[in-house]
Amino acid sequence: MASRPFVYGAVVAGGAAVMVIEVLGTRLVGPVFGVGLFVWAALLSVTMTALAIGYYAGGVLADRFPHVQRLYQALLCAGVFLALSCWLSPHALGISEGLGPRLGPLLAASILFGPSLACLGALGPIATRLLTKDVGHAGHGVGAIYALSTVGSLVGTPLTAFVLIPSFSTEAVLVALAVILGALGAVPLALASRPSALGGVLVLGLTLASGGREPPAGFKILREEQSLYGRLQVIDDVQRGVRFLRADHSIIGAEFPADGTPGFAFVHVLEAARLMRKDANRWLQIGLGIGSLPKILAARGNTVDVVELDPTVVELAKRYFNFVPSGEVFLEDARTFLRHASHANQYDVIVHDTFTGGSTPEHLLSVEVLDDVKRLLKPGGILALNFVGFRNGPGAGATRAIRSTLESRFANTRVFTDEPLDSDPDGLSNLVFFSSDSALELVLSAGEHFESARCAEIARSLAQWELPKPSEGGQVITDEKNPLSALQLPIAEAHFYAMKKLLPADVWLN
Repeated sequence: MASRPFVYGAVVAGGAAVMVIEVLGTRLVGPVFGVGLFVWAALLSVTMTALAIGYYAGGVLADRFPHVQRLYQALLCAGVFLALSCWLSPHALGISEGLGPRLGPLLAASILFGPSLACLGALGPIATRLLTKDVGHAGHGVGAIYALSTVGSLVGTPLTAFVLIPSFSTEAVLVALAVILGALGAVPLALASRPSALGGVLVLGLTLASGGREPPAGFKILREEQSLYGRLQVIDDVQRGVRFLRADHSIIGAEFPADGTPGFAFVHVLEAARLMRKDANRWLQIGLGIGSLPKILAARGNTVDVVELDPTVVELAKRYFNFVPSGEVFLEDARTFLRHASHANQYDVIVHDTFTGGSTPEHLLSVEVLDDVKRLLKPGGILALNFVGFRNGPGAGATRAIRSTLESRFANTRVFTDEPLDSDPDGLSNLVFFSSDSALELVLSAGEHFESARCAEIARSLAQWELPKPSEGGQVITDEKNPLSALQLPIAEAHFYAMKKLLPADVWLN
């Protein structure tokens, strides 16, 4: 018979482990599928289903074999399955990736976390059966067990968010948790001379000895970091001569190291704001990426302040993409910055470029956000907003909504693509919205200087790349009624496949 403190401790540990797996699961699956609605829905669905299976199976086992060894074995199996999930993750993700961004995360989460979560779910019924001596006190026993499990979950959630994620890699935390759970089960079984302890220890040992994956030929991983907000990699595509900054399943910047020019055309479209306001010299960029636009503007003598949520992105932009701030860098959420910025009317142009992982965060696009933006713009100042979406068709709801929202707050709005309008008209495009209370006229002087031939070509082509105003308006987005998450679901799905075309699957699985 197990001691009451051990049983209680096992239940608390199990509750904490469930939350650690649920939170970190998105960070294991996210680099392949992105950390968006599809992934969170998959993790929550798998967690609830696995726990339900574990509750039922644990109850059946506890009634048929009311022995403490069942508790030890559930802990050991949870540790073994979790260790195996770390070892098998590249293979499971590779198989699941072929199912796309909707079903793929569900299959991956089921394979990687379903078995261990089911074992953890079995702890509650087994512990209740072990500690219940008579039916008259069954309610008290059940309540105590599930209260302790909830206490464990309450401990595990902040522990993961505030301690484990900032300090350790996802794989390291999951392997350590696997070892702890395995030891809690294996040690008592070994003391009782049970052979199952040896098998569990062997599996854990083999998992710890397994190595990582190598990048595919033609690619070099120059740096990898697990920041608070996701997995970041600096990747060199040797054959094409391009350097990328990856954030989970998205590329947030690209550059040709040979001459330092941007790899994405939309950067030059955003730059066209200086052609609409010739006297602009003070800029704010929301969302740094690799700092392509701030570098271009700084070389022209402009001052560019930057708001970036992830300090690791700033560090990598400086180290690998030669970003040197010409103004202040504010490390905070853009909505918080816009709400609390102390000086009004200080920027000629504000660049809004926060699209990543298949969507723009919905809390950064609403009439309330635009009101805060206008407060920071000088009279006649320009908002330049980059968004990836559909130009027309059933998936263009987000594009129409953003345009209508901008038009509700600014007198003038123009929208440009970063490619000819007849180039893949039904596919995803980078769409750059320019909004101002003053006229938005593209003025190219005869001797206009451009930093590259590509920039000059884009600037001279923009008049032909302007997106006509749709006949049907979109919903105006407010904080109270914000449909952006739902409207961006088709975009997130198309973005997943676009990233697969940009880089081979082996890069995303690495």
